[in-house]
This record gives sequence, structure tokens and C-alpha cells, in this order.
Amino acid sequence: MTNKNIFLIIIFFCLGLLIGGGIGYIYCPKKEYDTGESVPIPDEIFMRAGEVTKIEGNIISLKAKVLGAQIDPETGQVPTETLKVSVSSHTQFTTIEDPESSLPTEVGFEDIKVGSLLYVLSSDNIRQRKEFLAKEITIL
Repeated sequence: MTNKNIFLIIIFFCLGLLIGGGIGYIYCPKKEYDTGESVPIPDEIFMRAGEVTKIEGNIISLKAKVLGAQIDPETGQVPTETLKVSVSSHTQFTTIEDPESSLPTEVGFEDIKVGSLLYVLSSDNIRQRKEFLAKEITIL
């Protein structure tokens, strides 16, 4: 192989890289980060989800994502807040034992432990509230 052939091969190789890179840049999806737009929050919210951090008497401390919060670019996490969920004798407790059937099974307050993941439903609009009474609690 002559120097001229090697030179042409290198030129065509570089041209292919440039053209392929250009096509990839144009047609491949680009990751977009902070758009500056906040997530819209409904006027009424009746359900929150989170992890149990503490249980004192009939009050459950629940670590939940802040509604409408954006991902923190430094940590890659959504900020959390602590909610105080009160239970009464009217609160219903269920769990979903078999995720495939998604049929709830009735359980009791004593089945909730620190670290449990919960869906908490309230009769009241809890959009702006950090403390509320639970109508139903589902242990995940």
C-alpha cells in the first residue's frame, strides 16, 4: 500500500466520523435538564405517598417528596418534607400482598413500621397541609 492510499483512507475515515457525528447530533434525542418550568400542582390533593420515619402514638411521620419540586441538579434528588399523619379508629389499613393481583388485604396500625412505604388518603384537601388525618392507609 502506498502513502497516497493510506492518506486517502485516513481522509475518508475522518470524513465518515464527521458526517456520522453530525447526523447523530441532529437526529439523536438530547437530554434536557432544568427547563425552568415548575410542575403544575392540582388545586385539590387527597393522597400523598412516602416512607415512615417515626411513629409516636397515633401520629406517623412520613418523608414525602415536595409537591411540584424540581430535581436538585447537585444531588439529582427531589427535595423531601416531613408530613405528620394522624390515624383514628375510623382509619382503614390495607396492604397489597400480591402485586400481580393488586387486591388489598386488610391489616392493622401495628403492621406499619419505620421504613414502610405508604399511600395515605385523606377526606380533606391536603394540598397546603403538613399535618392531616388519614382516612385510608395502604402499606406497599
